[in-house]
Amino acid sequence: SPHPRLLSDVPADDASTGVYSHRLGDRWLVGGASNAGCAVLREQGFSGDELARLSEEIDPLAQPPCTDYYPLSSLVVGERFPRPDENAVGVLEPVPESRAAFLHCILHGIAKVETEGYEALAALGASELRRVLTSGGGSQNAQWTVMRQALLGVPTSRAANIDAAYGAALLAARGAG
Repeated sequence: SPHPRLLSDVPADDASTGVYSHRLGDRWLVGGASNAGCAVLREQGFSGDELARLSEEIDPLAQPPCTDYYPLSSLVVGERFPRPDENAVGVLEPVPESRAAFLHCILHGIAKVETEGYEALAALGASELRRVLTSGGGSQNAQWTVMRQALLGVPTSRAANIDAAYGAALLAARGAG
């Protein structure tokens, strides 16, 4: 799921959209969390092998056949960030005939949510986005990384350590030290 976070020189908070700021040394970790995301891929029956195979068929710089997807799980009603709406539901239609095209539309939709998230943080006064380091399962998809970079307009790459617990451990060590 998109959880845009960035190091900012100033805090940015908005309880109505779930945007928060945590002090990190002399800076702020500013972010928000969307309900949209990759759970939709599992719901739509994409296996890990199929995701890898079909991703290879995607031109990440090409426009997908459907650009208005909002990938909320069918098990979720409501969105927190970046489009707060307690009645929001996912949009995954129309469905292209090709599974690769369908995947392209979903990945593009998730990347758009991430882009809107960083735009929302900027609108609240957070520091300018300069680069994105990504972790988690999506960081293993090179086509999606290129797609995200194109939409975000900043260098986007896989973090050196993609285990989510790694960042938490670094923060804990910093707090204890």
